[in-house]
Amino acid sequence: MPVWPGTAMPSGGSHPAPGPDAEAEIERVTDLILAATAPPPAGTLESATAALRRFIGERAPWTKVTARQSLAVDDPLRVAAERAADEATYRARCAGPGIGLESAFTYGRSLALISRELLAHGRTLTQSAPPRPRVTARALICRRSPAREREVLMVSPAYPGTPGTNFRLPGGPTAANEPVWEAMTRTVGQETGLAVRPARLLVTDWAQESGITFVYAVVPLDGEVTVRLPGEPEPTGYAWVAADELGDRCTPHQARRVRAALDAARNGTLAELRRGEPAYAVAA
Repeated sequence: MPVWPGTAMPSGGSHPAPGPDAEAEIERVTDLILAATAPPPAGTLESATAALRRFIGERAPWTKVTARQSLAVDDPLRVAAERAADEATYRARCAGPGIGLESAFTYGRSLALISRELLAHGRTLTQSAPPRPRVTARALICRRSPAREREVLMVSPAYPGTPGTNFRLPGGPTAANEPVWEAMTRTVGQETGLAVRPARLLVTDWAQESGITFVYAVVPLDGEVTVRLPGEPEPTGYAWVAADELGDRCTPHQARRVRAALDAARNGTLAELRRGEPAYAVAA
């Protein structure tokens, strides 16, 4: 598609939500584009479009993840926020300015409109009632490699971090009033296409920024492990990762969590962790 220099979308969702100053600048840009009755000068339009695309590249993933983490699955606010994030990503990634100033102006207006909508959703998400405690459920799914090494199924989400180096165990947050083990089976299915049932709890891992995570040993219901990733936005990929490769494929915290889960599965124990470390050894 036609893309002006400097307007390519960021490759990953590694940025936090833009701060107040950045939001004020985007509001200024959207007002400029939407108040115009005729195309502004080409240089002004190009600069505004580049700023809007960068904003969408940061805000759309944040909006979707924040809505999923803080609102119930069927909450209308979550549905609307996810829809707006998907639409913004599509406009910024799959559309383009076209040919000629008039076409570029129309494209810039579409970005300004959806950026304004993302700003509104951001305010709603940050001003809503205090979030319920974060609870996430994940699964330890293993196989033996041809070299007979144990490998762990991990997925690479679109956000946070850089896809390819941000692998984690499959799973996701619980919905309101949802048992943790049911959330695990649901979210593992959503992310990998696998139908599993919990066998036993292996790990509890608390972190201030993400709440508490439960890791389960699981059994595939169909006897096979054939991964089928969903469409965008996440996860962006999956890999079978050996224990000695964890340091290259995920964050140190994730690597510690996976190693603890492997040890617990091997020894028949339950690991209680704080940011991947033994909880009572690092307790405040």
